[in-house]
Amino acid sequence: MTTSDDDKDYEVGYGKPPKHSQFKKGQSGNPKGRPKGSKNVATIFRERLFSTVNIKENGRRKQITMIEALFRTLLKSGLEGDARAQDRLIKLLPLADADASDAEQDAQIVRTDQTDEDVLRYFFEVGGKGLFDADDDEGEHQ
Repeated sequence: MTTSDDDKDYEVGYGKPPKHSQFKKGQSGNPKGRPKGSKNVATIFRERLFSTVNIKENGRRKQITMIEALFRTLLKSGLEGDARAQDRLIKLLPLADADASDAEQDAQIVRTDQTDEDVLRYFFEVGGKGLFDADDDEGEHQ
């Protein structure tokens, strides 16, 4: 093996690999790159959240997105007295206002103020008695 004058001056050690094992100029460490079809975690998560699920509502089958099913389940748990669900719902109220401009195109939005939040908090505390019947199938997942 021949060595040049430059190689003699180069000290090999931690963080200084031998010249022959370093990448050549213009050569990538990952020449093939990320495969075209592979998805990252955020993409997979988003696709799952917005995929549809079948539910039974008022005796009829209906397709809704997973995220809507999650919100319905959270709301029902909150109305049944689950304190954690109630707390999460109260924390989600500002998000409803933040996305109001998008949602107003689809439906009329009622903005909440502190009084509304207090009323909702009280309603959750008393358990929302009488709102859901025992035979209500809302939130039943297939």
